[in-house]
Amino acid sequence: MHVRQRRSDEATANAVARGLNILGVRDAVQARRYMEFKGVPAMVIERVLAQPEQCRKPTPAQLVSEAITPFPHHVRMPR
Repeated sequence: MHVRQRRSDEATANAVARGLNILGVRDAVQARRYMEFKGVPAMVIERVLAQPEQCRKPTPAQLVSEAITPFPHHVRMPR
């Protein structure tokens, strides 16, 4: 199997892109939870979390639609 596979499943590619964004602003637990919820295969999740630098760069559309901005630390979310 190739290390870098073809993007043939757009929904999975978008979920991985969002998972990587979550990994960048939160942690691997949250990123894994999101990708599992979106149905990303376990083998793909493991590979993405183990070597995120090996993943393709997001497409321009993913950069816009999958953007995540963390709340500033001084903003408290209601519980």
